[in-house]
Amino acid sequence: MKILSIDAETNGLYGNAFIIAAVLFNENGQVEEFFCGRAPINEEVDPFVKDNVLPQVKGIGVSNNSYGSLLEDFIRYYKCNKDNATILVHMGCPVEAKLFIDAQKMGFMGTFDGPYPLIDISAYPEISDSVDKYAKKHNLMDEINEMMTELEIKGGTHNPVYDCIVTAKCYMHICANSSTISEI
Repeated sequence: MKILSIDAETNGLYGNAFIIAAVLFNENGQVEEFFCGRAPINEEVDPFVKDNVLPQVKGIGVSNNSYGSLLEDFIRYYKCNKDNATILVHMGCPVEAKLFIDAQKMGFMGTFDGPYPLIDISAYPEISDSVDKYAKKHNLMDEINEMMTELEIKGGTHNPVYDCIVTAKCYMHICANSSTISEI
């Protein structure tokens, strides 16, 4: 089964997304394609975002003029790629969950177009709040960095393309090394 890993960066934990990424992995764990869009932040920038997110996303140019436009483009990509894919996030509430709620409210998707189920890798005790720690512990960083280089994306944690890749690679590693998951 394919994996569609989704991540967004918002202006504050409950703010609107200004960058949304989704990376589609094929059955062999390789990147098939990806989406990354950015809209301007039109209000005061949250201090956490200023210090931790903006330095990681310098290379991602503005592609959309508003949150609504960005969300509409993302949902179009999502709807084209969600079938036969595991939809994956890391700590998806409130950020990624809000994307789908807003998209439905704005009319970009129907009531039953949402990700059912939306798998949140942070529910795995091995992961909890840090896919980065898990990736380092299990020697996944070289492969993750290689994928970032191949996609010509710079940045680490809080770059949504990076976050999609590390989330998916950790999930693949857990699935490959867990008898419980493989038996389901």
